[in-house]
Amino acid sequence: MGNNIRKILRERLNETIKKQGGEYVVYPKKGGKRLGTHKTKEKARKQLAAIEINKAKHLEEVLNEVDLSAFKMNETLNPEIWEDDKVKKPIRTVLLKIANDYWESLELGFDYDDVTMTGSLANYNWSKFSDVDLHIVFDINKLNGDSKLIKDLLDAKTRKWNSDHDITVKGFDVELYLQDKNEPHHSTGVYSLTKDAWIKEPIKDIVELDRPTIEKKYDALTKRIKDIEKDFKKGDDMESVIDDITKLKEKIRKMRKAGLETGGEFSSSNIVFKLLRRNDFMGKLNDIQTQAYDKSVTIDEERL
Repeated sequence: MGNNIRKILRERLNETIKKQGGEYVVYPKKGGKRLGTHKTKEKARKQLAAIEINKAKHLEEVLNEVDLSAFKMNETLNPEIWEDDKVKKPIRTVLLKIANDYWESLELGFDYDDVTMTGSLANYNWSKFSDVDLHIVFDINKLNGDSKLIKDLLDAKTRKWNSDHDITVKGFDVELYLQDKNEPHHSTGVYSLTKDAWIKEPIKDIVELDRPTIEKKYDALTKRIKDIEKDFKKGDDMESVIDDITKLKEKIRKMRKAGLETGGEFSSSNIVFKLLRRNDFMGKLNDIQTQAYDKSVTIDEERL
């Protein structure tokens, strides 16, 4: 077992043995319901050992999932995408075509302001997990009505487009976004494909990630998602499952937003979000939410 796991285990061993009425009882150290009752202290210790082993297995799973090697700085921008500090011409041409085709399909009646490329492929922290983050920047005030409602509808349509299409550039998935020009954007690298020039040029810097905080937040959120999945499989109360997912997704959204605003792309909260998305926990939440809704409104013979 690695030193990192041993360290976390020491910090998280929360069980203790108490002698009560001639028996040895295992309790959580912080109090609560008993975990087990034994006639001998040796048997109580065996239960503690089993608890430690289970914790170690869980922590190993977490540490394997929390692979932070992809969040390092490279010496150069990705050479498959960039040449002489500009996006390679064939790639720029294709990305502008994708953006133009999608924008025209929306039939909004006005032109966008810019098409930009952001994210890790517009920075030094690119990895095999990177996407081509393609942003169509526009002025939402040109659309009459409730701007939040309109943006939500447009975002839903864009997510559907991303789901329906499987486009890659040099092996990297293309992800399309609609961005209101007045919306704060926290990327440290932003490249205008329209103007073929940097809007915000990235800086190659030393990044120090707060691994213990990342692991703690990731562990807590993945446990919550697994608990929701268990509740869904029980099939008793789909409305509660839907409500729990809605609240959790909002919590994750606020966590990421706060992290971006205070610590940028490499904040612990944003890294946790990226890990949840990379390891498909966000996809799992969305799938459970859809299935739970379908079950909640389905009428079978037993309900008639």
